[in-house]
Amino acid sequence: MGFRHSPLIHDLELYRFGFSYIEPPIQQGAAFRDGTCVVIHKDLDKTCASLARFSAGDAEMFRELHFLYAVKMRPLFTSIAFNAPLPIDQLKDRLSGAQAKEFLSHAEHDLFSVVRKHFEDDRIRTLFTSYMHVITTESVPGAGIVFPLIFANVMEFTLPVGGSASFTDALARVIVACGGSVITGADVKEVVVRNGRATAVRLANGGAVEGSRFIASAIDAPATMRMAGEDLFPEDVRKKLNAWHWGNHSLVTLHLALRDKPVYRSAEFDPDINRAFNIFFGMDDIEQVRSCFDHCAADQFPHVLMGNGACNSAVDPTYAPTNGHSAFWWPFAPYAVDGDPHNWDRQRDDYTERVLGVWREYASNLDDDNVRAKLLFTPLDIERLNVNMVRGAVRMGAYIPSQLGINRPHHLLSGTRTPIEGLYLCGSSTGNGGGINGAPGYIAANAIADDLRLERPWTRVAAPEWRQ
Repeated sequence: MGFRHSPLIHDLELYRFGFSYIEPPIQQGAAFRDGTCVVIHKDLDKTCASLARFSAGDAEMFRELHFLYAVKMRPLFTSIAFNAPLPIDQLKDRLSGAQAKEFLSHAEHDLFSVVRKHFEDDRIRTLFTSYMHVITTESVPGAGIVFPLIFANVMEFTLPVGGSASFTDALARVIVACGGSVITGADVKEVVVRNGRATAVRLANGGAVEGSRFIASAIDAPATMRMAGEDLFPEDVRKKLNAWHWGNHSLVTLHLALRDKPVYRSAEFDPDINRAFNIFFGMDDIEQVRSCFDHCAADQFPHVLMGNGACNSAVDPTYAPTNGHSAFWWPFAPYAVDGDPHNWDRQRDDYTERVLGVWREYASNLDDDNVRAKLLFTPLDIERLNVNMVRGAVRMGAYIPSQLGINRPHHLLSGTRTPIEGLYLCGSSTGNGGGINGAPGYIAANAIADDLRLERPWTRVAAPEWRQ
């Protein structure tokens, strides 16, 4: 989302190392059971025309918000994302004027009230509420502050050419080209601290990797603290990280190998829905969205399955063999489904059919002749694959006020520095983390350069400021 605004692209010259991406012309869609749909294009006029079929006022509001947040205030949002978070009073001192006041006023809202503030039509409200939940934002008072930053990217979704691994592969090539090395298959078990300074990491096989100048950990903050030694962190930090809120919902993924790409019934209303990159469905009004997340919070398999997905091979053919397509859908569900995470293993076939059954309500051609293979990838599977994604958490921690901005993960750690000399945090549970934008690593790199008095080969993103 909005990846082209990340300084990583030009600072690391990732195009030289095999990374590129596509910005699909038809960005998003929301399909509804009554056969209607909303479509978000790269073209603003086309987007507004789609919204206007339901509400002319909402279309005009979208246009106003786009120019304000995605155009005018974009430099401010980039500055906020790629600088260490500031305390709210300091941020307010740097922002002035009616537009800045309007931006900060979103902190008075939860997700539902912030969407209701701007939009009137139920379908349009449903789309944007679902969109906000995708990034593990919980609907609690104060969470509305993320709305302007998230809205700025609603027309800027990207797809990496050749698969998401092309991004990490490019980063690895940068390291090797600069004389570094990448060690894979090495399970880090301990951060070695000597005389108050981080000096090495110890591996599960008994080996160690020395860190003579610094160690930067992209592993989640709670796990990093435990690997370095909890007693080296203040009591308040220990208390918060040991009670870290990973989020009430996880993303279950149903993967399909198809002969033909999905065809949506709402294409009769707007044929562009079949070309939309990211498609939401399963929810028809905002109360169904609320119901889904209430069930997730109660560890129940939702009565209303809803979420978003894509057919990546329709945008980049390299995602599937030449005679087929690959598609997926992410419906929201809890980690401890029906009270026990192991139910995902015990009842995998049942859950698979229930998820596919909902998808078939919206797509007319997902019959057995078209579906070559299917795989339900569960929150338990996610946790097994990636130690950072505890409880299947896609953002390494829920977006709630106590875990946003200066509070992510704790105000003493938000600048990526830790109480241990030479140990830095650079993962998604830190600073402005979450998502693929490189912000935590960028903030950590600047902190390390400052502390070690290194010359930067990049131009630092200016600190947040907005004067009107």
